[in-house]
Amino acid sequence: MEEMSTREIIETIIKGRTTILGLTAICIVIGLIVNLFILEPVYEAETTLMISPISQTNANAKAINEFSSLVNAIAAYPEMSIGTYREQIKAPAILQYIKEEMNLKDLSLKSISDKITVEAIKNTNLITVKVRDKNAEVAAQIANILSERYTRFVSDTNKKQAEGSAEIIETQMQKEKENLENASEKIKNFISKPRSPEELKLELESKLTQVTEFKTSLAQTKVDEENTRRSIKKAKSLLSQTPKTLTTNSTFYGEDLLPDIVGYGAGLNLSTRSDIKLSNEEVNLIYVELSNSLNQLEIQLANLEASRENMEQAILESQKEIEVIQAEYAEKQQEFDELNLELELSKQAYQAYQHEYKELMIKQSTEIGKSSIVVISEAMVPTSPAAPNRKLNVAVSGMCGLVMGILVVFVKQNMSSISVVRHRRAA
Repeated sequence: MEEMSTREIIETIIKGRTTILGLTAICIVIGLIVNLFILEPVYEAETTLMISPISQTNANAKAINEFSSLVNAIAAYPEMSIGTYREQIKAPAILQYIKEEMNLKDLSLKSISDKITVEAIKNTNLITVKVRDKNAEVAAQIANILSERYTRFVSDTNKKQAEGSAEIIETQMQKEKENLENASEKIKNFISKPRSPEELKLELESKLTQVTEFKTSLAQTKVDEENTRRSIKKAKSLLSQTPKTLTTNSTFYGEDLLPDIVGYGAGLNLSTRSDIKLSNEEVNLIYVELSNSLNQLEIQLANLEASRENMEQAILESQKEIEVIQAEYAEKQQEFDELNLELELSKQAYQAYQHEYKELMIKQSTEIGKSSIVVISEAMVPTSPAAPNRKLNVAVSGMCGLVMGILVVFVKQNMSSISVVRHRRAA
């Protein structure tokens, strides 16, 4: 078969215009008959919902302690995005409610679902719900019931979730309350025992103060002892230079009574008596005073030495006692810190559960659906059908007829060409 030129194609179409126009007209007529008498009109009702997505940041309260994040994970609302809302609208529970409410017993849930189209408007928090049905009023009713029931469905779902979480939280809260009471009792029993950490701390501070005073006194005693040693050394030096006795010389007549007694008794004459010299030895009072002072200084030094030794011994004993008290205090304080930490953790956990439990009580009484879903446009009963599109269907029918006519013309032309070729070959 030879290829046809553009001129031949145009000539073929012109020759077969009657056939083309006829088939096109027939298809248009058939399309009109089908659209007017066979296809039933379908009406579309539309409602628009404005969604406020629920997230952890606006559903959960601010954490009151480190346990709150863990507790919130149990009681938190599920993440609800626009996509989640869109998918939930056609939930089986909602479709079943519509079926019962509209008395659509003959329709399956899938058939009802196929009537509903849900679309999210881009870059907004709006969702459009479109319902198609052969009955305009039914389409509008389904759309309005769907939006109303979905709002209640979201509220009921979150209430059930809050109730389930509340049961878990309440159970845990009671356990943490018992733990808190047990921890408090342990602390009380520990504190009531003798030699508690506070008592040991006060005793330790007292001992440290006492040792500090001993060391201060010891330093002063050493200074006094050194000064006394120097004084003794000085006193000994002075004492060594001071004679024990003093000797005085006098004449015979220097005495008041002695000349008379000796002269008469001895029979000495006056000349002889004048030549007699007398020597008198007396105790040196300065030596005595220095000796007494030295004795007192030595006694004072002995007392200072004894006092120093006693204080050094007292410091050693106090330091040993301090070491024992410090060890006992460290052990008791560690035990107390562990008990106190247990008490604090139990308190924080109990507060977290208690705080979350109160929130869940509020959640159970809150209509989350009404607060997060707002119907901004109720469905109205459509006045004109959305399908079938008669103009488009007729146009499509006409195009189909036109294409069929052209095909028929070219097939006839091709068959004619084949017949001519065969005839020539036969001739």
